[in-house]
Amino acid sequence: MSASPYFTTFMEGRKAEILDAALMVFGKYGYSDGTMRQIATTLGVTEPALYRHYAGKEALFEDLVAQAGDHIMNFAREKVSGISPDNLRGSLMQLIEVRRSNQAIGGPVIRVLLVAAPHSGMFVRTFRAHLAMPMTELLAEVVPQLDAALGLTFTPEQTTGRVRAFMSLFVGHFMTSMVLGEPANDTSAVDAMLAIMSWKHV
Repeated sequence: MSASPYFTTFMEGRKAEILDAALMVFGKYGYSDGTMRQIATTLGVTEPALYRHYAGKEALFEDLVAQAGDHIMNFAREKVSGISPDNLRGSLMQLIEVRRSNQAIGGPVIRVLLVAAPHSGMFVRTFRAHLAMPMTELLAEVVPQLDAALGLTFTPEQTTGRVRAFMSLFVGHFMTSMVLGEPANDTSAVDAMLAIMSWKHV
């Protein structure tokens, strides 16, 4: 098994162990080349035993995406809801730092998902349903509250555009940090977030 389990840190039972084994296999071989047999071997069970839990590799991967997405969203919901209008810059800096340092955000899973099935319709649908859309809905709720507290007014269309831009910048900062290495500090990213949201004078 992986030296750094992910699912077994917040789930109990055989399903969590299977998902961790699948995460290890997909991380090593990718989704296309990873097999149920490799997952079973990693887990230390027979392949038929694995099929008693999942009908096949696609069903297993779909559950992996769904479980990870729900867990990441639960964590994100707590942190995003805690953003304070009295200290937006500090709150955003803390959000980035928490994302970097806390495994609950799902770093190991995100790395696997980026290379595992980027062209899979199932992956896109499941990722959208369990992470992208819930995050968009959360921000669409929180952002107008922060705007109101700051005396700012935007149309629903403007808010939607700002939320999408904010998400793009946050995810992009995460991605470039993975590829290029962590920046010395996150000031530029936070400055850009504040500017995008028209919070730059806060």
